[in-house]
Amino acid sequence: MLAAIGVFTIASLTARAQFVVDGRATAAEIGTGMGKYQLAATYTGNHLEADRGLSALYVGYTATTLNIMLVGSAESATTTPSGGYRSLMLYLNTPARPGAPAGTALPGGSDPQSPLKHHPTMDNPTDYGFRVSVGPTSTTANDVYFSRVSYVTGTTVTPGTDTFIAAGTKAGGQVTCTTAMDLGGSKFAYNNTATLTANTTNSGFELEIPLTDLGTATVPITTGTNIELVAAYTDGDGVFFSDVIPQITGRTTTLGSNPDFSAIPGNQFLTLQLGTGVLASRSAVASGFNFQVYPNPASATSIIAYTVPVGRQPVSLAVYNALGQRVRALASAEQAGPQQLALGTLPAGAYLVKLQIGDQLTSQKVVVQ
Repeated sequence: MLAAIGVFTIASLTARAQFVVDGRATAAEIGTGMGKYQLAATYTGNHLEADRGLSALYVGYTATTLNIMLVGSAESATTTPSGGYRSLMLYLNTPARPGAPAGTALPGGSDPQSPLKHHPTMDNPTDYGFRVSVGPTSTTANDVYFSRVSYVTGTTVTPGTDTFIAAGTKAGGQVTCTTAMDLGGSKFAYNNTATLTANTTNSGFELEIPLTDLGTATVPITTGTNIELVAAYTDGDGVFFSDVIPQITGRTTTLGSNPDFSAIPGNQFLTLQLGTGVLASRSAVASGFNFQVYPNPASATSIIAYTVPVGRQPVSLAVYNALGQRVRALASAEQAGPQQLALGTLPAGAYLVKLQIGDQLTSQKVVVQ
């Protein structure tokens, strides 16, 4: 009887560990563990289009799906350039299949109308690119289009094949990929907000991909798997604005249509471990700062330690909650040499401690139990 109850309980938890793909990461969907979105990164940099672009990136998973929520506001107030169309973009790599190698220009999509046609050079290998293209405020509520490009080799899909998935809506209408080529059963949605200021519900581009489509029999995608992600905001011609995740500190101009991310110091991609969360994406930066949070899992007595490496430099140290909201500013001044600060009391949950020294930025995940 107890065994039967145990099986029923596990099945019930698995059944509840689901995301609603509607273009929003609701408060109920954010948390820790399987079936919850975890904050991977925030974008706090320059927006070349006022009050529009990227805001945050969340990643979650279930026993059967990988779920990604790119929070942003893509509806342009102008019809120029590129007719006013803007795109939220995601590039994904997993360890299961060989994709485009790191340090080489991506093949580019085969659809001349898609921003995925361009050839960015990535710091990391890349398996897939995803985009939602959104029409400006002068167009209809259904002016939303989803597509994906595959860079995976060794399959029946030629690398660079850019498949149009379907048209969606600005109200979070769900679209399911029915193509037999790959990623069949994947779900997409976009929920629009007029501006980032108005985006108080973590709305934007959401996708759900079956894990069986990303993994193989010998390399399944499951708890403990590392995945890599890059996010971007582009115009309709695929020109990358300054909005990218990971954020490029101090960037105030466009990156162009074929940016070379490998030329940027550090790793221009996020690494996330399913079941753990974001790993250090700029380990060289964190190491150079001797950046530590200990003990972690954290308490009010936990210490944040770092070193300003050269002379006096402007330092910003802040704590963000799982909703991407700054909950504590710990430092905002010029400092020099070794520093130690108390984390202080925080409610239970997951947080990002973000440290910027000069123009270099790094972060660490902290869990308060």
